Amino acid sequence: MSRKWQEQAKPDGQKIQALKDALNLGPVTAGFLVQKGIDTVKKAEAFLHPSFDQLHDPADFYQMDQAVERIQEGVFSGETILVYGDYDVDGLTSTTIMTEALTSLGADVVPYIPNRFEDGYGPNQETYKRLIEETGATLIITVDNGVSGKEPIAWAKEQGVDVVVTDHHALPEELPDAVAVVHPRHPEGNYGFDDLSGAGVAFKVAQAVLQDGMPAEDLTDLPTEFFDLVAMGAIADVVSLTDENRAFVTWGLKEIENNPRPGIAALLKCAKHQSGDRILAETVGFKLAPRLNAIGRLGDGSLGLKLLMTKDPEEAKTLAKQVEEINDQRREISDRVFKEAKAQALAPENADQPVLFVAGENWHQGILGIVAARLTDIVSKPVVALTNVDGLYKGSGRSYGDFDLHAFLGDFQDDYASYGGHAGALGIAIEEGKLETVRARVKEAGAGLTFEEEPLAVNLMVEPSMLTKNFYEQLEVLEPFGQGNEQPILGLKHAALTATGTMGKEKQHLKLAFNGGQGPVEALVFNNADVAAEGEGQKQADMAGKLGVNTFAGRTRLQLLLEDVAFPKAGSGADNGAAQETNAPSPQAEKSSGQANQKKATTQALKAGQAEFALVYKYLYGHQELNLVENLNRVLQEVKIEEQQFKLMIQVFLDLGFVKMEAGHVLCLKQAQKKALSESKTYQRYFAG
Repeated sequence: MSRKWQEQAKPDGQKIQALKDALNLGPVTAGFLVQKGIDTVKKAEAFLHPSFDQLHDPADFYQMDQAVERIQEGVFSGETILVYGDYDVDGLTSTTIMTEALTSLGADVVPYIPNRFEDGYGPNQETYKRLIEETGATLIITVDNGVSGKEPIAWAKEQGVDVVVTDHHALPEELPDAVAVVHPRHPEGNYGFDDLSGAGVAFKVAQAVLQDGMPAEDLTDLPTEFFDLVAMGAIADVVSLTDENRAFVTWGLKEIENNPRPGIAALLKCAKHQSGDRILAETVGFKLAPRLNAIGRLGDGSLGLKLLMTKDPEEAKTLAKQVEEINDQRREISDRVFKEAKAQALAPENADQPVLFVAGENWHQGILGIVAARLTDIVSKPVVALTNVDGLYKGSGRSYGDFDLHAFLGDFQDDYASYGGHAGALGIAIEEGKLETVRARVKEAGAGLTFEEEPLAVNLMVEPSMLTKNFYEQLEVLEPFGQGNEQPILGLKHAALTATGTMGKEKQHLKLAFNGGQGPVEALVFNNADVAAEGEGQKQADMAGKLGVNTFAGRTRLQLLLEDVAFPKAGSGADNGAAQETNAPSPQAEKSSGQANQKKATTQALKAGQAEFALVYKYLYGHQELNLVENLNRVLQEVKIEEQQFKLMIQVFLDLGFVKMEAGHVLCLKQAQKKALSESKTYQRYFAG
């Protein structure tokens, strides 16, 4: 798991002092503000205390006037209005906002959450036809979808049904011919902030409809009862928590904390959220959003809509228990499919695929986005995970780094049955007989692509003694954290561990403990069985992570959610005990305990030429799924090479960039150019001669 760290520049001391003095801030808060570029009193005030003045006028949206006029006509003339949403959290919250806003005006509203497996994402002509026949709707309002629905919306218009589109997704070259397309990035528009979530756009439309042309003068003029839903949509859809999104999320989290909807309160209880604990962005991201998303992944997303809209606490409890059961199923299915997909991902024939396509026959379609995202962390490149559904390979893709996967794969759309998404994530369907053609075309087009893991940005290096309740409280002032306001990452070097252990049914999580400034601090790694196994019994670690708190049985302690962890190699000088003897096969492990062997190696070159190196590389290439740390003795028997020489040969490959170590595995990397073994300092020292 060990990554390269990039320590961020230390902030200007004078600017820190100026913020401390003017705003009575602690040094930790002021320091991180300055590091984020919020280095004046005015900027800091706006950041720390969002106000009504930071919101934009909904009238600034292109075609908002047409949208409001048509919606109000539908409301006051008694038309049946169909609100057509989406099955993820942003879609559920968008649908709830629009439905409740129109219902408050007395409208005849029918909300609809599409079924992922029957309706797919976005406008669907067959579904439109069925719903129009069933409900008699003469107006459709799309929320969190619609801009890609040119044909279904044109069909609806031919039937005399008007459509108002409210959306925030990537804009196609040609927009649908709707009554209005309300979108923060409309090519003819000039709205002041372009990264609203679907729930944010729905809120703006609802605000404009409810205000009926009257300008808002302060927060009391806004439908503040929807702030909680806007906050959830923004956090779950990972839009930028800057500008007016920061204001919405700040206020919305407070609303959930102080006056939660019955459904949200029940869901928090199922998620073991302690009563009285703060509601943070991570509460939504780790407790609420995964549970609500699980509903649409495995079945009918309308259960999530019922949960958000119910006013009955007893009904909320019943619905929340159903959601919890679905989420448990989602976890089990995700873990099983991930194991199978991981084996494919690490197979030798996939090593040189610039964009990895993994495909199964009985994988659950609803969790393939999760699987693809987890695989990108292992293979360090974009991944598309697919399953065979009646002769079509359907699934999801996730990008790596800032690579625009949607644009790259968009060049091969003539081979797809369907395609959509944005730079970082997409949905795709490929006919069974065309999958290999797509793989070949992608391989050829991506021959020059390289994906290097970006260094981990560490905001501040700290000593364990600095981690106190006061430090966390100063950090907490910067909430809510998320896209555009990332939580600072703290780095610790050579931290002495007081306890180690694994968690989970399959021991896939790692829990470490060390002494902070006021007692024990926990450090956690989730869903990495290799690191969990490596961490057991360790005495010391380098760690980088995000600081939070964990409250259990009335006791609160600091908790570090790790982005990276590395343990000292055997013989590196750390008093790490026998547990280190089976660490990664690196020659660095010989620096102290194996000095005699190294001395011998420096005076007499080891016998390994091109043929031996080629043999070892071929073995590594064919066994990338094998954890060399845990199976070192078996590996040495199969390659018939002494341990010291084997480790030194791997170090040569590391020097040359032919391989990388990752959680006990040696992964072979695609080479941009050939390199001679003699370019390695390790080769020159131990093998040349």
